Amino acid sequence: MNTTLMGAMLSLGVLGAVAVAERTSRHRIRSRARAWMVAYGLLGAAALALGVRPGTSDTCSAAVLVGALVAIGGYPLGRRLVGDAPDKPPPDSLRLELLVLGLVVVVAEEAIWGWLVEPIVGIPATAALFAIKHPLVDGRWRRTGGLFLFWLGLGLVRTAGWPFALAIHLTLNTTGVVIGHRRGLDQF
Repeated sequence: MNTTLMGAMLSLGVLGAVAVAERTSRHRIRSRARAWMVAYGLLGAAALALGVRPGTSDTCSAAVLVGALVAIGGYPLGRRLVGDAPDKPPPDSLRLELLVLGLVVVVAEEAIWGWLVEPIVGIPATAALFAIKHPLVDGRWRRTGGLFLFWLGLGLVRTAGWPFALAIHLTLNTTGVVIGHRRGLDQF
């Protein structure tokens, strides 16, 4: 079997595993944040147990700047372009959401998508898989374009080093939690 086919099969397997784990935990655990803590805690631990580690690379600072701008603006822009706006309050406490969305989910998504899938299939394909996973779990298809842009930007940043992407991902998720709680409108 050629490596391209193996990479595609692995990536689709990861997509399925993440979607099933998150969907299952969200249907069995009433709290969204607690469900994510369980699902992403297990998924992230599994990725790390498999020996997934961040790669090293080097790129020009222009790619990092463009990537950061796309990651920062991609999600809200993508949602705005299709008229998708938050319409419900955050379902969990600020403290719990900061812990889960700002740490557990970020580390797990970076390990799974950024360190496992992205080196095999590339940034655009990973961004597509990452974006598609979300509506498979929650049915909210209008967020897909924004999620694609978000991950595409993080992928560009990651070419300069995983700590930069991790820091931006963490900052954007925690900022989204704080904004959501301040406005009373869930950003996720």
